[in-house]
Amino acid sequence: MNSRSDAGRWDDVPLSPTPPTGDEYIELPENGWGGLLGWCAGPARLLRVPDQVEAHTTRVSCSSPAGTERYSRPRTHEEQVGIDADINDYLHDCGAPARPAGYRWFLRLPGGYSEDRLWADLNAALPSSAIHPADIAPRFSEVVHRIYSDSGR
Repeated sequence: MNSRSDAGRWDDVPLSPTPPTGDEYIELPENGWGGLLGWCAGPARLLRVPDQVEAHTTRVSCSSPAGTERYSRPRTHEEQVGIDADINDYLHDCGAPARPAGYRWFLRLPGGYSEDRLWADLNAALPSSAIHPADIAPRFSEVVHRIYSDSGR
């Protein structure tokens, strides 16, 4: 995957006030693979929705000699900043520009694809030697190009 000067492509992703409904779109996970998949798919296949950090849940586990306490609480702003930084570090290592913070990202699935099939195809395309993001990015790009070409979307 080549480093591109078109970082504005993230800004070209259509903005929606609410998440899409139905099964045409999936929400991309908040991790490097989710960011990379969105970048490879391109703005015409994505939708972004303003995010509310407090709507996310953080699961906390505290261990002590008395036992383990587990509870959930709203995600903090600092936690979200760390998540966004991790995603953007991964994208940087792939040769892609940073993704703007403050959004949930949705991908329009190729025709005839389920979320499970999409992830299975991406995983199947990765040789065991593909560990570094720069090794994974070209494989993701190839799969995304193929599956969207085959579906006509």
